[in-house]
Amino acid sequence: MEKQIVKILPFFEARIWGGKRMLETFNYQTDIYPVGEVYNVVALPGAADCSVAGTDWTLSQLYRECPDWFACNTAELPIRVNLLDPLADLSVQLHPDDAYALKHDHSRGKPEAWVILDTPADGKIEFGHHARTKEEFAKWARAGDWGRLLKYLPAKKDHFIDIPAGTLHAINRDVLTYNISRNADLTYRLYDYGRIDPNTGEERELHIEKVLENVLVPDNSEGFIWIEPYQKDGCEITDYWDEPGLYSLSRIKTTEQGTYHHEHFAFITIVEGEGRVNEIAVTKGETILVPDGINRLAITGTLDMFVASYKNEEG
Repeated sequence: MEKQIVKILPFFEARIWGGKRMLETFNYQTDIYPVGEVYNVVALPGAADCSVAGTDWTLSQLYRECPDWFACNTAELPIRVNLLDPLADLSVQLHPDDAYALKHDHSRGKPEAWVILDTPADGKIEFGHHARTKEEFAKWARAGDWGRLLKYLPAKKDHFIDIPAGTLHAINRDVLTYNISRNADLTYRLYDYGRIDPNTGEERELHIEKVLENVLVPDNSEGFIWIEPYQKDGCEITDYWDEPGLYSLSRIKTTEQGTYHHEHFAFITIVEGEGRVNEIAVTKGETILVPDGINRLAITGTLDMFVASYKNEEG
């Protein structure tokens, strides 16, 4: 297939804490209910895998058949993007590092990061913990002493938060987030509020011992940070993260028109507005893939969008 900008269709996941609001917020259409997560970019063959608009290919097939579109040295697409707007608190959880994930679950670890798109005045997230030692963490966790163990932070709109492997975390009710992570899907739950899964009639599985083996103690998590945007070529740009071998993330806002230059492939997800990117019409909720080698983007319209990409590790 000729190298070109293409639209990536969202992949929807039903979640116990989901509903219709995500569909209404981003004008999505699906029969899946209750929608909790929208994967704007995911390529897990045989599992969650976005479709490429105008083709009969999935994103993982495109990655396999057109490697020059990505110029990555990884066997699978290395990054994942999703939007979350939970109607109830997510489970308190963490993701392991690569070594542990491969050894115990034949998977990869899943470091991730969030940008808060919207939050109510009382919005919060669970992030980190108060235990000073592994023994103290285990004691409080096994006793269900969550008030003593878990640490909560007020959610801060437009702020960025980095979540390394081993960091305890949970997005709480009504906090709308844009998430970027490694293209993996391995989660260990510590606490799920005793909720009953309507599909099984039982509480969802917990992974307390695996959490104990992976949680970072002491907790030195940084929490939310504000990254100052800058103006360039008609764009307001915020560069959140740029780590070879993990992911790169920026945000672009335009009011009329601008030009954006980048060196690698990019998945661009529009979270507000409508307009055009290199003559491709885009609107809120859509994601486009800009292949490697298309380095100049002419943007028109009032748009707020995230640019997710990946750089190979040197050597």
